[in-house]
Amino acid sequence: MDYSHIESPGLIVFPEIVKSNINLAIDMVEGNVDRLRPHIKTHKTQEVNELFMDAGIFKFKCATIAEAELLAISNVKDILLSIQPTGTSLTRFLELLLNYQNSQFSCLIDDYNAADKINDLAIKHHVNIPIFIDVNVGMNRTGIIPKEAFTLIEKISKNLNHLKIKGLHAYDGHIRDVNIQKRIEHVQHDFIDFYALIDKIDTDTYELVVGGTPSFLVHRTNNRFVCSPGTFVFFDIGYSNLFPENTFKMAVQLISRVISKPTNSTICIDLGHKSVAAENSIDNRVRFIDFPHWTLKSQSEEHGIIEVQDHSNIEIGQIIRMYPYHICPTVALHQYLQVIEGDKLKGEWIVKARNRKINI
Repeated sequence: MDYSHIESPGLIVFPEIVKSNINLAIDMVEGNVDRLRPHIKTHKTQEVNELFMDAGIFKFKCATIAEAELLAISNVKDILLSIQPTGTSLTRFLELLLNYQNSQFSCLIDDYNAADKINDLAIKHHVNIPIFIDVNVGMNRTGIIPKEAFTLIEKISKNLNHLKIKGLHAYDGHIRDVNIQKRIEHVQHDFIDFYALIDKIDTDTYELVVGGTPSFLVHRTNNRFVCSPGTFVFFDIGYSNLFPENTFKMAVQLISRVISKPTNSTICIDLGHKSVAAENSIDNRVRFIDFPHWTLKSQSEEHGIIEVQDHSNIEIGQIIRMYPYHICPTVALHQYLQVIEGDKLKGEWIVKARNRKINI
């Protein structure tokens, strides 16, 4: 492949692999696209939204107002904002509802007072707002515990007439057991109270949105659940250890160039903190595709130092290919993805929702 026109540091994406990952997810729910509500936090691009819709998927999940607006720009029918909007996020959420009326927007709720404020705005603007009750199944980040959720459901249903409960939402990002049987057992244990909750409500009318990419292997077998994985569409090293071989494939590579050889055993590449997610320890940021024995030793804002032992065969300007450990925040660091088809650069996918605001 000719890398002369590839920007570094940068990301390259292979659309055929993206399509393959989407089709595999559909196959894993036995072709029932109604059981998929993919999260767009990983890719944040209009082009991938369109690939999903080309495959028949019509409902999505997102984490920010900008992501929600990008979905609306993509003419998505059903958009779940996976936060409980407050402050300016709440006013912008209402603006989305009023400005993109071809899309249905919903949001999460886990607190009655927050729901009351949203209901007041709905009354003021003469709209009804679909909501999902956010249930805490052990991650302890957001959500109401299952044993208290039924009371919240009853209270909202009785008193807040402009909020329409559409379903339940249960995210279990803490469940990442490497052994699949232990992961199954972990889900079964942490969802005991959630199962009890759904037995008390009318599951024929409620959508039950659960899980992320790691627990997708478990939840896909439960026909009552709508699965909301996100990372799978590009995939990364962090999750590859949690999946069998020949499932999802890495659709995005990090591209860097050697810019210096400061010592006999190290090289410097143009890959610093600003180009790859740095929330993990230095040994869990990238995997070198062509040099698996290399070790990333340190980074600054624009530089990465690699221990190579012998750099006599390494040239200044040489391309270094990597897979990121965590693809989602890595994509958000880049303005665009460079599209590769047939080993040639075919254009760019702009990461439009990396910004906090598009229009609204």
